[in-house]
Order: sequence, then C-alpha cells, then structure tokens
Amino acid sequence: MKKTMVLLSTTALTSALYAHAQVGSQELNLKPAGEVKLSQKKLTFNTAKKRNKKALSSVANTEVSTTSITPQCPTLATGNLYTLSGLNVSGTACYHFEITERSKTTALLLNQETGNNIDLSIIRHNEDNTYTTLGTSSNAANADETVVVLTVPGHYYWFMEAQESTGAAFNFGAAVTTELDDYEFNDTAATATVLADKQHKISANMDSATDIDIYKFTSVRGQDVLLNFSDNNLDEWIVEYYSAGWQTFTINADNTLGNLQPNQEIYVRVRPNLALPVNPNNYYGLTFGSKVVSASNHYVSGESNVNRVPYSSFVSDLPYATTQAYRKLTWGITLQDSTGQPIEGASAVLKFDQDIREPEGVIEYTDYEMVSNSIGVVSGTINLGSCYSDLTLRHTEYSLGYKNIWDTDLVYGVWRLEVPHSVGLGVGGDNVEYVWFSHLCDQDLVSSNPS
Repeated sequence: MKKTMVLLSTTALTSALYAHAQVGSQELNLKPAGEVKLSQKKLTFNTAKKRNKKALSSVANTEVSTTSITPQCPTLATGNLYTLSGLNVSGTACYHFEITERSKTTALLLNQETGNNIDLSIIRHNEDNTYTTLGTSSNAANADETVVVLTVPGHYYWFMEAQESTGAAFNFGAAVTTELDDYEFNDTAATATVLADKQHKISANMDSATDIDIYKFTSVRGQDVLLNFSDNNLDEWIVEYYSAGWQTFTINADNTLGNLQPNQEIYVRVRPNLALPVNPNNYYGLTFGSKVVSASNHYVSGESNVNRVPYSSFVSDLPYATTQAYRKLTWGITLQDSTGQPIEGASAVLKFDQDIREPEGVIEYTDYEMVSNSIGVVSGTINLGSCYSDLTLRHTEYSLGYKNIWDTDLVYGVWRLEVPHSVGLGVGGDNVEYVWFSHLCDQDLVSSNPS
C-alpha cells in the first residue's frame, strides 16, 4: 500500500483547527424571540476570562445543586434568538439559563453593526455562589462570536462585554444538544480527543450541524499509522487528516500514513456533510492508530491430551485434519507495528465453521473477534460442545509399550485466521483458503496389545 509522507506545521495546524465555518442561527434552529430588556448585572469571576481546560474538566465531573442557586440575572430560554440594544461601550449584559441534563451548549452573538465589537462568554454559577468562565469568544471588530462548551446540569449565564459599541441592536442565543457520544467534548484543537499509543476503534456521531470531532494520535516510534473511516454508505460525514492543510482520505478503505518521525502528531477531523440532514442516531466508525504490519506466534489447537487421528488414517479422498479437538479450541496470535513493537487494541478474527458434515459441504463461517492486550497478544477459547457423526476412522496409537487400535467418530470443520486492515497476515488466503479441522465426537478402543 502507498505510504504518505505527512508534514506538520504547528502554526499552520493551530490556525487550521480553529478555522471553523461560521455558525448561524439557522444551522442551530434558533427561533426569533424578540427584544429583551438590557440587564447589566456584574458578576465576580473566580477564574480568568479565557478558556480554562482545567476548570472545564472540573465542570464535567461536578453537578450544581439546582435548589441552592438564586439566578443573578434575568432568565431566558435556550433554543431562542434574542435581540438586544442599548449596550454602550465598556458596558456589560448578563442573562441566565438552566441546563437540566448533560449536554453541549453552543452560544452565539450575531449581526453586530459596523462600529461594534462585543465579546461573549459563558459563565457557570457554582454551588458556593462563585462564577467560572467556561469559554469566551472575542473576535475582532463586528465579527460573530461563538462559544461551545460541555454543560452538566446547573445554572449558566450569557455574559457580554462591549469593547466598542454604538448601542445598535444585535442578536444572541444558545442551542443545547443532548445527543452526545462518548468522545465529546472535542470540537477544537485544545480539546481534541488524545488517543493513546495503540490502535483505536471509535464509534461516534454528529450531535448537530455545528459539531466537529477532532482526534490526535502520536506516532511515538515513527510507526506507520492506520486510518479507516466507515460511514455505512450514509455519506453524512466529511473526514480529513492534517498534512500541511486538511486532506481527505478514502473512506471505507484502509489508508496508511508512513515515513513518520518519532513523536509526530497526527490529527483527524470529522465534520457533518451539510448537504444532508444531521441525524444524531447515525454513528460513524473510525479505526485510528498504530497499524499492524507483522504477526507471529499464531496457533489454533485442541486440548493437549488429544488422541489425534494420524495422516495415514485419512483414507481415500478425505482431507487431513490439521487441527483436532474434543470439546475446546484455543487460538491466538501476536501483532506488531512497523517497528516490530507489539500493538494493543488491534483485532484478529478466527473465522470458524466447526461442522460442515461433508468435505464438499457449504462453508458458513462464524467470526470470533478478539482484541490484543498490552503486549500485542490476541487469544481466545471456543467451547465446541458435543457432537455426533456417522463418519468413523480407524487408527493406531503406540503408547507406554502398547499398540492401541481406536475407532474415532468425527465431524469436519474449517478455519482461517485474519487480521483486519492488514493484507496478507494470518492464516488462509487466495492459494489455500482454510485449514481443515476435526471435531472428535467419540473414540472407542478396539484393541490394546503389547507392541
């Protein structure tokens, strides 16, 4: 597979990650709600008026008691777009809203006239009656302001500060979505989901037209990195990785980033395809992280005490069963990256049909998928249960000075071992599709004589 050289510029990357598309009230379905009276209540902040990741983390794990808070500013509803005028230079405006379940809140300040420059913050009212700034937007001149924060049940405020103002009217509001996946809050570079040194399988959604999911993986050893995005043919998402600008890659296919430097950071961004409606109930799949390049120590075997039917006893056109078991089958494989180091989190699949009855029977595989541990080992056990067969093979065993004649009833099966996203690894392929297996149903001792 072609290896792509990825060159990252920290400055360019930061700019690109923050260059979000303009968010409007139509994308957030905010309803016009008319003009509100100016409220200039001032709050005493207990954190600096800039995004504070530590404070945000604390918020995500602490719920405010809704019974102990008295709102300090007039209460408005989320989901609406309000009009406000009369805010003069150096003045402030404050309005309260309540959140009742874990959610993501997108607050907007829109439609400022020329000569106005009003900043927007989202403030959390803490249970001890102090206030924490969760996010601030302070774009230049009369550009729109957007603040996106993760909100748990509690009390919050829109807080607006006029750096320049003619008193002209503008709009503000907030949209709240509760359809969150396990990876929110990761809409910006600062809050990107940081992925550990392993292979990751992510299932996530878009909670709104303004949602952006950003993931960061570090190629610690300069190992090859795998990108595989599955959209179930819904075409609802746009996915890109960063390499001197955002680059799209082939979806529903394996993509390899190679020739990487040790500790090189790879960013992946997923955003909604705005040509289609956003459906939070639809989930995409992203496999991202170390790519499996080699494998070793594979095995598929029955119990250690199996009295095997030897090759010579598979008479006529019966295929030899390389793998034989009574009631239990164990299997495993070790997975490594391009530097030879073990990979955690990668999958291997044992495709197994334990009973095809006849060697010419139709094969219907059952997939047994397991994930590698911290030393790259995948292992699994299959309980075969009992079986019955009218196919009997007679064979000879020499043990402890005796010649033992056995009749063994068996059922044929087949298996192959695959490593997803890694062509050519495992057991079974175009030339030899599978390995023959025998489930040994019953063994009867016909005779036993000194040898």
